[in-house]
Amino acid sequence: MTLPTFDEAMATSREGVAFSNGTEAECWMENYCGRCVNDAELRRGDGPGCALVLVAYEDRFPAEWTPDKPGHLGQQWRCMYFRSEEDGGDPEPKPIPDPPGQLTLAPREPFERPARMLAPLGTPQPAEVA
Repeated sequence: MTLPTFDEAMATSREGVAFSNGTEAECWMENYCGRCVNDAELRRGDGPGCALVLVAYEDRFPAEWTPDKPGHLGQQWRCMYFRSEEDGGDPEPKPIPDPPGQLTLAPREPFERPARMLAPLGTPQPAEVA
């Protein structure tokens, strides 16, 4: 999943503000943006950062933010593009390759789509087993 540009995010955003005051915004951004790989360049001083945050600064509501825990400071929205810097690696699902010499009846590409499963915060993540 590629992060949308500012223009793409602005085009899909809707009217309204995501946070009622600066405290809500700072708590949420500390919880998400403060440790997200998409905003890391802003923290290093290398670039503009996440386009979704820039859209929120324009008093628009990014379509990529969905309700999570209303009333919980710093957790009221979930960002579809959030990926912690501690996660490492590419989070995109990879298709299982066809075995060598295996004949296929139909191509897989039209039936595969990029997807990312979201889980509530604090949910244990699956681990590799031997």
